Amino acid sequence: MDGKGQALENIRTERFFRTLKGVGYMELNGYQKLCEELNKIYRIPEVEIKNIRNVFASVKQRKGDKFACEGDIPESIGFVVSGLYKYYYIDRNGDECIKHFTKENDFVASYASFIMRKPSLYYIEALEGSELLVIQYSDYIRGVESSTFWQNIARKYAEKMYIIKELREGSFLKETAQDRYVQFIKENPNLQGRINQKNIASYLGIAPESLSRIKSKLNLT
Repeated sequence: MDGKGQALENIRTERFFRTLKGVGYMELNGYQKLCEELNKIYRIPEVEIKNIRNVFASVKQRKGDKFACEGDIPESIGFVVSGLYKYYYIDRNGDECIKHFTKENDFVASYASFIMRKPSLYYIEALEGSELLVIQYSDYIRGVESSTFWQNIARKYAEKMYIIKELREGSFLKETAQDRYVQFIKENPNLQGRINQKNIASYLGIAPESLSRIKSKLNLT
């Protein structure tokens, strides 16, 4: 970015913080993170910066709280300011089958069910105390139907989730459990101390004992 571009960006940032006068520090920090992440996806028009505080509400969840439940129609999408979530199905034996993790600076949602207005097929649960900025379905759809910015955000998010799904399916078809584990720790080095072995094993599609053997083989125990 050249000097002129940086100056304009600084002006936009200053204006944004003026709109957040009176907001608590943690909440302010959350809105700043949200705007930074959205801006990485698609440049935020100034009018949308002003609207973000009006449509995203600050929510805190404790460890074990559910953001989405199987059988319920999701009413919101959340931006994770801090915290960690797991997405999981319950199989016919009553066991958890984890499909995904979402950590800070990313969005959390049962997205297909949210868009289609159909009951979620899985649960989304906080693995630790988490802080979110949440947008309701009506506000989200209103934005997508009226704003090029939100249309692009929605498209990019859908593309991202499709890519994640396709890569995960390919890893189960073509890779060993050890390969999947190595890839997981490579892509998520900061999650090792935050997710227990049982949850990691479930995500990899193996028993915790199998994961222990893999870690021993890799000298990671």
